[in-house]
Amino acid sequence: MGRGPFELELKFTGAPQDIAGLQNARFLRALATGDGRWARLRSTYYDTAGGDLADEGIALRLREESGKRIQTVKRATAAGAIVREEFEREIEDGEAFPQSAGDDEIDEILKKHADALAEIAETRVDRWAQPAKFAGSDFEIAVDLGAARAQGVGNGPGGQAPIAEIEIEFKAGNMADLFSLGRLLADNAPVRLAARTKLETALAVGAGDTYAIAKLEKPVVDPDEPAVDALQAMLAAIAIRIVRIQEPLLDIRAVEGVHQMRVALRRFRAVERTFRRAVDTDVLYALTRRARAIAQALGPARDLDVFLGETLPDVFSRYHTPPGAAALRAGAEAMRAAAWADAHAVIADKSFTHFLLDLLEAGVLAPWRAEANEKGLGPLKAFAPIALDKAVKRARKAEAAMDRTELAARHPLRIALKKQRYAAQMLGPLYPRETRKPYMRALSRLQEALGAVNDAVVAQRLAEETGAGAGADAMRAAGFVAGFKAAEAEAAVAEIDRAWELFDKTPPFWREENARDTDHPLP
Repeated sequence: MGRGPFELELKFTGAPQDIAGLQNARFLRALATGDGRWARLRSTYYDTAGGDLADEGIALRLREESGKRIQTVKRATAAGAIVREEFEREIEDGEAFPQSAGDDEIDEILKKHADALAEIAETRVDRWAQPAKFAGSDFEIAVDLGAARAQGVGNGPGGQAPIAEIEIEFKAGNMADLFSLGRLLADNAPVRLAARTKLETALAVGAGDTYAIAKLEKPVVDPDEPAVDALQAMLAAIAIRIVRIQEPLLDIRAVEGVHQMRVALRRFRAVERTFRRAVDTDVLYALTRRARAIAQALGPARDLDVFLGETLPDVFSRYHTPPGAAALRAGAEAMRAAAWADAHAVIADKSFTHFLLDLLEAGVLAPWRAEANEKGLGPLKAFAPIALDKAVKRARKAEAAMDRTELAARHPLRIALKKQRYAAQMLGPLYPRETRKPYMRALSRLQEALGAVNDAVVAQRLAEETGAGAGADAMRAAGFVAGFKAAEAEAAVAEIDRAWELFDKTPPFWREENARDTDHPLP
């Protein structure tokens, strides 16, 4: 595949009035190497009704700028909107659209779908752009203020969404300076890192789901390539996902936002753990410690979301609603509001933006590779069975050490199996789907049983905490919930033993005869 020129940029969003004021910020003026200029830009995006270009990771845009028509084709990478291939050319009067992008693979795709292309979205922005120099590197800093519009997608209502962004595009020099400049901006302006393109913003509002949390983007890795390349691609994809989850968590306090943020942070830690001994770099390990602290800070909000959204409705609707149920629920709601305030503060803090920038830099530029033991890793298909065997070994060790007389003592096994599952998910696509199914089903059954015990332990604790001080009826309701969950936990304990026996007997899928040599997406 031909590779085109790459666009490398960081994007930040904020309140429109704050973004508009950044053109006059002293720290940005100090970096200027030329005058800032305003321009009005109108961009129209094209695709087929079925989204064929998007399926290929391609965005096609026609921009009207200063009397010119500029065709731009961008192709996604594992780093999403941070790093994209970019092919740009002017469309002369009388020339058909689209024109050749200059890349054989892209041109073939455009030619194939040319007759079916139609306008799918439009953005109109006022852009202020200024050349800048920081730490010896050259950049363009641009402020965009305007709106993204789209027709209804599927059954979506259509509509428009505001655009208020500041972009820092790397032009020349040391690419690491881009992330250093991003940290400087985060420290001096009320902004947060963003990873959604203008087209994605338009399509989201067109579908009527502005705050939808997209699935984790799956980098495609060749099993014959070095495993360290797969690690870098995974880090980039996870970093982009964490950046994307900020928006629904901060703007609308979406319950799924906290849940998916914790999942993404755990996934990052599992990826690092899978490669830790082979790579042997303190840079990534230090990042996992920060990720763990963030996830722990979000834990109370997640626990109370489950307690109020799942535990109490399940217990009271299916069995009995005691007189103190309303008081118990009110106490839990107050606790959840406080827990969410704490969670919101953690994600809104500048230290979280710094964590994101460090994680993005690890995925995009991979400075940790300077000290990584790349030769020890070898090709991904050779590394995978070794890593998966180690993950299973840790789970077996946790099972052997488990105190079966205490419900909470099963938590270490649950955590070990979560890490093992993440490892199996990220490396599993190297093996045939049918070969993976029995093992993953057995693992899922075991995790569900362990999860039921954990949910029961957490629910009992929260019932006691939320009922305390809310009156006798609330305490009786709390006792009813705790008793019901205790009974559920006892049933789950028996299921754990049966599920473990099945899991223990199921052959691992990562044996040599199951490996394949083709390219596969890694989740």
